[in-house]
Amino acid sequence: MLLNLIMVIIAILISVPLMVIAIELFITLFSKAKALEVPEFQGAYQILMPAHNEAEIINQTLADLLEASILPSSILIVADNCTDNTAEIARELGVTVIERLNETHRGKGFALDYGINYLKDNSPPNILIILDSDCQISSESLNVLASMCKKEDRPTQALYLMRHGSGASLKQRVASFAWLVKNKVRPIAVNKLGLPVTLTGTGMAFPWHVIADINVAHGNIVEDMQLGIDCTLNGFSPVFCEQAVVYSDFPDQVEAEQTQRTRWEHGHLLTIVQQVPILLKQAIFQKDWRLFGLALDVGVPPISLLVLLSFSCLALFTIVSYAISSFSALYILFPSVLIFSGMLIVIWYKFGRDYLTLKDLLSIPLYVIFKISIYVTFVFKRQKDWIRTNRIRK
Repeated sequence: MLLNLIMVIIAILISVPLMVIAIELFITLFSKAKALEVPEFQGAYQILMPAHNEAEIINQTLADLLEASILPSSILIVADNCTDNTAEIARELGVTVIERLNETHRGKGFALDYGINYLKDNSPPNILIILDSDCQISSESLNVLASMCKKEDRPTQALYLMRHGSGASLKQRVASFAWLVKNKVRPIAVNKLGLPVTLTGTGMAFPWHVIADINVAHGNIVEDMQLGIDCTLNGFSPVFCEQAVVYSDFPDQVEAEQTQRTRWEHGHLLTIVQQVPILLKQAIFQKDWRLFGLALDVGVPPISLLVLLSFSCLALFTIVSYAISSFSALYILFPSVLIFSGMLIVIWYKFGRDYLTLKDLLSIPLYVIFKISIYVTFVFKRQKDWIRTNRIRK
């Protein structure tokens, strides 16, 4: 029966990412963190920091780096299409500042490309570290990150965590937990399996010979995810460095928070549509299981969307299955939802109790409902352009 076949296909498409996450959570649950002993980084690393109208925050970010004994000559700021005094503030602190003005090509990828080309023409470093202008990282983490990147000779992603204030809303606390799962729990498992990890936009270190040959000048609004895919396709799959930690803060303004989440999730969904088929094709042609693993990992949609689809289809399939007396789709989807939910609760108990209480955890459906508008606009009014998030460091 055609209807039953359609439901089975949908059940499989939803069950695959559910089981991918469940397996990753299971692996991390039983993984023991190893102490990483790295020598003091020998050589030169350069911090590249794109900045668009960051006058309110750039002084604090740079001051933290300089107080951590990072040399001003090791920091390159790309003041990208700025209409404020970001460049002047940075110059006063002694770091190198270059300015880029281009109203047609806007976005972080173009700013990174501008900075990389500047370094090509001047003094290319051994290791390039990309940081966002609203982030905080210690000198110890920078040393660990650069050292691992040099040792592995591959792109290396630091653990990137988001912080929220003591008076954070339920949405922010849930988002913080989801961020922890995405940027820490899952990458630990991916790294354990020897698969390419997803780059997360800041706290990224690259051997110069790798980043110099990658095209980053594109309009993808989640340029970090695309960059990780491109590196992997070029033979340099990213690795995860849990011991190096970089922090950022959720924006306080509701509008800014909505804009940020819309950009992340629309970009993520578009990358799934565009890149997963390419990765699967290359995995088959090159007979490379790492590309297949990356395709499965990248193909996992935002957890809130996955939860929404899972429980909506579960309810619908239950009704239709009884109507047509065929339960094939339910036999596929229900165990997947059950295993995923169970693993998420266990992971919350081990890692997430500082983020959410049990009551908060049970309120996640309200958070999912809040985000429905983001997914509706992806279909009818998708965000295509990079938009800066207004945020002030706490």
